[in-house]
Amino acid sequence: MGWRQQLPLLCLCLPISSGLWFAGTARSIAADASQQEHQRASQAVLTTILPSALPVSGPPLSHLTPSSACPRLPPSPSFNSQQLDKQLRRYLHFVAKFGKPDILIVGSSRALQGIDPIVLQQTLVSQGYPALKIFNLGVNGATAQLVDLLLRQLLTPDQLPRLILWGDGVRAFNSGRVDLTYHRAIASQSYQLLAAGIRPTLPPIESSQVAFSCAVVSLKRFNYETTGNPRSFDFVPDLNLTLKQQPHDGTLLVAKVLFQLESPADPENQAIAKLQELTGFQSLSDQFKPEAYFQHHPKVQGKYDADYRDFSLNGKQTEAFKHIMAFTKARQIPVVFVNLPLTQIYLDETRTVREKQFRLYLQRFTRSHELSVYDLSQRWSNRNAYFTDPSHLNRYGAAAVAVELGRLLAMPKSLLQGH
Repeated sequence: MGWRQQLPLLCLCLPISSGLWFAGTARSIAADASQQEHQRASQAVLTTILPSALPVSGPPLSHLTPSSACPRLPPSPSFNSQQLDKQLRRYLHFVAKFGKPDILIVGSSRALQGIDPIVLQQTLVSQGYPALKIFNLGVNGATAQLVDLLLRQLLTPDQLPRLILWGDGVRAFNSGRVDLTYHRAIASQSYQLLAAGIRPTLPPIESSQVAFSCAVVSLKRFNYETTGNPRSFDFVPDLNLTLKQQPHDGTLLVAKVLFQLESPADPENQAIAKLQELTGFQSLSDQFKPEAYFQHHPKVQGKYDADYRDFSLNGKQTEAFKHIMAFTKARQIPVVFVNLPLTQIYLDETRTVREKQFRLYLQRFTRSHELSVYDLSQRWSNRNAYFTDPSHLNRYGAAAVAVELGRLLAMPKSLLQGH
């Protein structure tokens, strides 16, 4: 069966429920519910109990307890961020269906739309690695503090990946900026429930009777036969991804991801979009054209940019970074940091100085912690077609980063065990 037939089959396996619920220690409350209430709860994705396994750190908590919290659960618990809620739902579905990922991508929107898991997987396959499970858990506005919240508090030990690929840049580590997404998250009722030992999870049907071969195995069995060129695409010379080149190393799928056919309703496009959604990746096609872009957006210099305000690489973000490194080291989870590309237009004098400071900052962590760093910040600074705006990549740039990482990354032996 060729890849065209494989992908729709993969998409049929996607979960259709979209809600989150929180499960804690108050099993008796659900047991005492009326039949009508039980049906409503099932429709709202009421779940089984997941015990709290990690101590929770954060702001002082109120008198909230699991038993008092459960009756007041909102219909759709939220961390005051639609993006965080959506990504968490996707991740829980992914883990329930396929098990924990081999590689988890974390970071802000720059990671969310800047590292393509499908292209990364296929590039690694072309380097001789097995088809690793990769998920992109990037979240708009994520800082080191939010990544810390995700890894050390939200995820359980059996939901943690084998390797963390952290894609971002200096803005996520500036302790002087307003950390809006994180502060909204810890001010939410969902965070109070989390701190009380009640974690978001999925219903029993999502976590049992899972056919692993449904999607992941099919990724390893694509038929990469050479086909004709797509009807329309924007060619990306740096990637050297012609459809006739190396037809058996995953190039065809990578090319199809990049050069999607004209019609959004095309089955291949729909299949690729479903696969990207399954792996958490946000694919954007807009290309950064400075003259047109700045007619609708202000051109903010670095010294006036709120993300660089009161700039400091010492403080709460660095403390969160240290917590993450200690946490992952204790659990033998390698961390790879990728300083993602930026445009030359974005890198004005102020931001260039901060980038230099950040590179020195990362070097300290590579010496004192088990951290690998790949600095791609200026890799394609003059290739605006790889960006949607001055500091965010589009799907072409995301594929370029994924190909680059796929060629550079050396997977630890522990990551390959079981494949």
